[in-house]
Amino acid sequence: MARKQRFIIAISQMTEDGSPVYAGFNHFRGEAIFTSTFNTCYFENKTLEKVKGGGINDSNYKCIISGEYYRVMKFEKL
Repeated sequence: MARKQRFIIAISQMTEDGSPVYAGFNHFRGEAIFTSTFNTCYFENKTLEKVKGGGINDSNYKCIISGEYYRVMKFEKL
């Protein structure tokens, strides 16, 4: 089984039902769990997958259920 890593992160929602959200509008901080390759992030009840080549408004993760884009920034390792 892959080793998972915990971080304190800041996450900003970049889309709301497909339309852009102004940077920092929906901004959250909290604990997230990443897979060892950082391709998947688990934050609250969301499962986010890494976006290859960048997404909307410089987003780096996309929710696999809703399709919304997020910008995830790691602060410190737990």
